[in-house]
Amino acid sequence: MKADKLSDITNSPARVRILEIIGEKGSVSFTEIKRETGLSTGSIYYHLYYLKDFVARDADRRYALTEKGKRLLEKLGMKPLIKEKTSLALKSLSIITLAPIFKRVTYSKGGCIIVTILALAFGSIANLYSRSNQFLLSVPSKGIINPVISTLVTGWLLTFILAELFSLITTETRFGGELELFTTIALSFIPLHIYSYFSNLQFSNIILIPMQIWSAILLAGGLNISKGVNLTHSFIFSLIVLYLSIYIWFTI
Repeated sequence: MKADKLSDITNSPARVRILEIIGEKGSVSFTEIKRETGLSTGSIYYHLYYLKDFVARDADRRYALTEKGKRLLEKLGMKPLIKEKTSLALKSLSIITLAPIFKRVTYSKGGCIIVTILALAFGSIANLYSRSNQFLLSVPSKGIINPVISTLVTGWLLTFILAELFSLITTETRFGGELELFTTIALSFIPLHIYSYFSNLQFSNIILIPMQIWSAILLAGGLNISKGVNLTHSFIFSLIVLYLSIYIWFTI
């Protein structure tokens, strides 16, 4: 076992905790890991990627330790578990990106589906009301396509595809957290949809940029919670999407 790879495990309290949970119970479901650790879906998939040599799925699709995992856990058993500390800056970012709310609404599949439908319905009605088309984080008031279709396709689905590609590049995690990502993207659009209700007023352009920035911040938080992409990379992704949105705004 390479020293640098081992340190990736032992220096992460979250990964050590996942190993301990599986070791204590023999085999666990994804839901059990989520309940015991309190981590988001994306974070768990992210950590499981690094634990792929030590944790595997059995015939019942439950997570169990491999022989390497058992040997590693024996070594870790001689070390005290250090509680992970969160800096004030990270706590502040967590609040700004609404991470606690995202974690709560994406805890179950049923909750994800309900919240996604409600958020997209709110957005579709808003864009119908203002006759706006949505393209990523922009809502130009030009009737190129049906407002509902634009909300679902060039807004929601297009952003989802870009987020998936970005996640694949930055975390090398191919699967996991898709439903949660769908939900958090839908929620991140709410500031834009609020803007749509006021887009016909004289002061609408004044609130557009703050609403776009707010949506970009929420998008970063959603990517972090659902796919386990770290916040720095998540904000880079949001800035890319925001830039594309502004470009689209001025070219359509």
